[in-house]
Amino acid sequence: MQLVMGPLEGAQAADLTLTFVTPGAAGGPERLTRDLKPGKVALLSRGESGDVAAALIPEDAGQAREVGAAFVKLATDLGAASLAVEASEYGDALALAALAAGRKDARYREKARPGPTSLTVGGLADAARLDALTAGVQFARDLVNAPANVLNPATLAREARRLEGHGADVDIWDSTEIEARGMGLLAAVAAGSATGPRLIRVTLPARGEVTRVVALVGKGVTFDTGGYSIKPAAGMAPMKNDMGGAATVLGAMRALAALRGRLPEGLEVRAYVPAAENMVGPHAMRPGDIYRAANGKTVEVVNTDAEGRLILADALAVACDEGATEIVDVATLTGAKMIALGSDIAGLFSSDADLAARLKASAEAAGEYVWELPLHAPYLRAFQKETLADLRNSDLVPQGGSIKAALFLQEFVTRPWAHLDIAGNAQKDGEATGWGVGTLVGYVLNG
Repeated sequence: MQLVMGPLEGAQAADLTLTFVTPGAAGGPERLTRDLKPGKVALLSRGESGDVAAALIPEDAGQAREVGAAFVKLATDLGAASLAVEASEYGDALALAALAAGRKDARYREKARPGPTSLTVGGLADAARLDALTAGVQFARDLVNAPANVLNPATLAREARRLEGHGADVDIWDSTEIEARGMGLLAAVAAGSATGPRLIRVTLPARGEVTRVVALVGKGVTFDTGGYSIKPAAGMAPMKNDMGGAATVLGAMRALAALRGRLPEGLEVRAYVPAAENMVGPHAMRPGDIYRAANGKTVEVVNTDAEGRLILADALAVACDEGATEIVDVATLTGAKMIALGSDIAGLFSSDADLAARLKASAEAAGEYVWELPLHAPYLRAFQKETLADLRNSDLVPQGGSIKAALFLQEFVTRPWAHLDIAGNAQKDGEATGWGVGTLVGYVLNG
């Protein structure tokens, strides 16, 4: 579904128009308007010139998002192709939610599922930002939706190359350069795959002299079997989405490229995506193997299914080495996060209170909720004992697993840093969500 930029008057012939009412107001069948609940949409009338639906005036952005999604569902049920929405205070939030709800990935179907094709929303406050966010979210969703036989580290790198057409600089490191840079953890995770690893680096150069470098790091495991610590069938089935963090970061860069003129002067934005498949094969890493990370630390692999923290560790170390002044990583990292917070809320960990506060504010504004969890330092001791290496990658104890994983990552950063654990957030009901793009875009733009 495409957003039609322009005044609402140009959409008078829409198949379905949404109007806003106050509780119990006249202007339609009294029973329908009286029984309307916040965030809900009801059909008021049908006619040859188009149908009309009603919703209560949204009181906040959250209600507007609910209305947008509900409006598209009603339109789909009615078979309406063109949609129009009256102006409201939260039109941008409504439009973004409607566009997300209305876009179904039909690349792998013989025939596309029917649904609305155009949306006109009156009184948009910032159409350019909305258009950029929509493009970024769609890019992220397309990446997560792609099956692993289509998307592997090499093809993910090719997809990232498309950002060059939007003004970004893209560099791809293959196995040779990854090993030359000492990224032994990334190389180890990818060793069981015929494709090999990639390190994708995307840069939006600063306007003027560089005074600050924000690095966005996204976990890019394009498929995760668990390696020799193999997953059960039910746990492995959804593992094409284990690159959800990479998709979020690349989607944010797609949006930021379109909004580059709004970046604070002197700010350079970089994305680092370590990409690998965690497979079983004659060269795959084994429990008990020890590898050296890009920052010199050695890690004993106790659990080959705790691979995301390994590839992130190398990417975080490289980002610090290359001069990042602030780092945010995004990863579908731990099942423990899903047990603690479910799939609607991401786990936030940070070494810097100001950075954490800015991320929380951006997430709330985007309708993408986070909850901060503690970096409880004593838990790291479980990764430091009973090993010949500097660290183990797991203690095989699930309690506190998200905190332990974050503490492991912290060992590889030397700058203000935050970690978003988005396990469960990247996909819902079999469809990618694009979760986190709005949060990262707001965080970068708002400084």
